Amino acid sequence: MSVDQLSYVVMTILPVFLVIGVGYLAFKRQIIPQNGHKALAAFVFNFGLPAAIFSALSSKSLNEIWHADYVIAYALGSLIAFALVALYAMLKLKKTAAHATILGLGGSFSNSLLIGFPIIYFLFGNKALIPFSLTLVVENLIMLPLLLTLADVSNRQTHINVWAKLTETLGNLTKNPIVLSIVLGMACSGLGITTPDTATRIIDMLASTVTGVALFTIGGGLVGVKLSGMRQEISLVMLSKLLLHPLMVLLLMLGWFELDPTMSAVAVILASMPMFGVYAVIGQKYDLGAMCAAVLLPTTIIAMLTVSLVTTLTLMIFSH
Repeated sequence: MSVDQLSYVVMTILPVFLVIGVGYLAFKRQIIPQNGHKALAAFVFNFGLPAAIFSALSSKSLNEIWHADYVIAYALGSLIAFALVALYAMLKLKKTAAHATILGLGGSFSNSLLIGFPIIYFLFGNKALIPFSLTLVVENLIMLPLLLTLADVSNRQTHINVWAKLTETLGNLTKNPIVLSIVLGMACSGLGITTPDTATRIIDMLASTVTGVALFTIGGGLVGVKLSGMRQEISLVMLSKLLLHPLMVLLLMLGWFELDPTMSAVAVILASMPMFGVYAVIGQKYDLGAMCAAVLLPTTIIAMLTVSLVTTLTLMIFSH
């Protein structure tokens, strides 16, 4: 591993985690009001990121945007990581199917939006936005509906209709601004619709706010998180999310799929991110909120090291 390459990656990624730290301190010292991170998160999810995604997709041809191999590779890598964690949790840790499903979700679903986006944008610029958008397709249209339905079905405390649950989940996705921005961006691309200049300026202004606000949001969300004694579960989820998930995606990219090097690199780097921020909220439904919240803090801190190493290795592999 080249020292120069590692130094470049660290210097690129370090500001991301430092801004998270600044956000943590700002909320910890109440420079920003308590629960203010929820307002920031709402802005990022509803305005900033949808603007960035729409801008990236609507300005490209549909042939440039849609890569089925990327979607299949990232989905398979994520599902393999999920299955390995869930099976280990059930067979070795003797957890229930619902408990194992939530652990598997934490080990295979990245925080692509708030941490992944700033990092890949700093590394690759606008070239990263297409694979980033396709990753969101996998996460929001495949992984989340499938795994949440599986968790509900395997939860013995509830009795649900599987088809009704899937329909409800997919219905909620039609109201999701991230999903809508992907659909609208691809529709404009496919139909050759050009965005008016005034609308383009508004979209660009909103898009330019994303990175700093998103990272501040992550920092605020970590305030008050307490580490609990569930070391086995926390270690399992953390190791899977930071190492197993990117490894599975990397092996698929190298062994079965021939993609543009930048797309392959973005996929592996996004897979190496910590778990998504609402993991604790999802865990609460299954009485696992404390465990899900506890794993967020150490995973985010250790990610500063692991993401740097994974990114450096990934850039070396796909630069040839």
